[in-house]
Amino acid sequence: MNLTIETFKIKDLKFGEATCVKDRVLYINREDILAFGREEGCFSSLKLDITYPNESTRIINVVDVVQPRCKVSRHIDWPGVLTEDYEIAGKGVTRAVEGMGIVLCQNNTYWSRKWGSFDMSGECAKLNPYARMPELVIEPIAPEGADFREYREALRRIGYKTSVMLAKATLGEEADAREILDNESRNPKLPNIAYSYQIYSKQYDTENYREPMVYGNAVPDSLPLVMQPTEIIDGAISMCGGFRCVTTYEVQNHPIIMELMRRHGKELNFVGVLITVTSVEARHRYLVSKMAANLLKEEFHADGVIVTKGVGGASTLCVGAIAGEAEKLGIKAVPIIQVLNGKSNLEVECMISEPNVDSIVCSGTYYHNFVLPPVERLLGGPKDALYLSGDDGVIGGHRIATGNPAKGQVSSTYMKQVGLMSQIGFSYGRAVDY
Repeated sequence: MNLTIETFKIKDLKFGEATCVKDRVLYINREDILAFGREEGCFSSLKLDITYPNESTRIINVVDVVQPRCKVSRHIDWPGVLTEDYEIAGKGVTRAVEGMGIVLCQNNTYWSRKWGSFDMSGECAKLNPYARMPELVIEPIAPEGADFREYREALRRIGYKTSVMLAKATLGEEADAREILDNESRNPKLPNIAYSYQIYSKQYDTENYREPMVYGNAVPDSLPLVMQPTEIIDGAISMCGGFRCVTTYEVQNHPIIMELMRRHGKELNFVGVLITVTSVEARHRYLVSKMAANLLKEEFHADGVIVTKGVGGASTLCVGAIAGEAEKLGIKAVPIIQVLNGKSNLEVECMISEPNVDSIVCSGTYYHNFVLPPVERLLGGPKDALYLSGDDGVIGGHRIATGNPAKGQVSSTYMKQVGLMSQIGFSYGRAVDY
């Protein structure tokens, strides 16, 4: 499919009397977003803040980060999520706003350790793409006893509605750049490269809640799905916490998909994407890996495949199984994984045991530990919130909070920091074995 992305860059982000753009400054009328909150009915209030690079600010309970985007052509924004109408995403013209993000925080967190945080200043901020631009922070407050599922899906809708509204505010301005993404043609002299993209694992579900991530539908035990690359970056996948510290912003700017699209017809033929989920049961993993390899061979006629995972050990096993089955069919497979143990390395703790998989990329370790200094401002939770990690959270309805005050000095890991590590390459850090 053919998708054109128009990019408009803003210089600053501020609250104002109207949602509009003036001299490349994007102004936001608070009331426009508060109205979205009132439409949902499951929030007692809605907190809105803006924070800037180098401010002494820490944002906690981060569920998602979203880029402002909207359709310019006559197509649906976030089909299946913001509307009951469905259409296949990835066609027409999309306006993307660069220079800001929308941070969604879940204040009534059931399983607090699942969500991440990030600082706008300090050593970690230097490695964090989200700390390098102004962020609009949306924090809905829910009444006691609010339904977890209703809260989460309402939060998702508010974030995406805000994304569309802010992008539409720029439509009267000339775009800075236009990029056409098109992989319809094939050059028989070039290798066929596919991408196997694992988007979800039910092992991280909360209260048996299944994230509605594909056109607004849950995919807990889905078999491999064939999707167009442009679909994925144009609203078909809605993350909102489906994988810990994986954001919608990453998917909208998916580095692997974008790089393969840009090389299509020059160095390779980008023949398509397989969507998979983590198989918690070995029997399901065996079937998924066989089906994925068969699709890569028979439908994509792939010569090579890049395979990425979400978080966790089960996710790594699935990636290894798909890569191993692909290699059996003559398809060169390259998994991209992360090491789970901060005191280990790829050689010791790879978790991929398939002997025919001999090319693996490591993008870092989840549990590299470090200390963050105190901050002056805390967003995403109450002023006296604790910094939850490890086994902190809520168990059996009782809040377990053994962390330090979130505004003070805290211990953290790469896994806890949204933006520091990306399973799909949307980060500035790199793995170094020493």
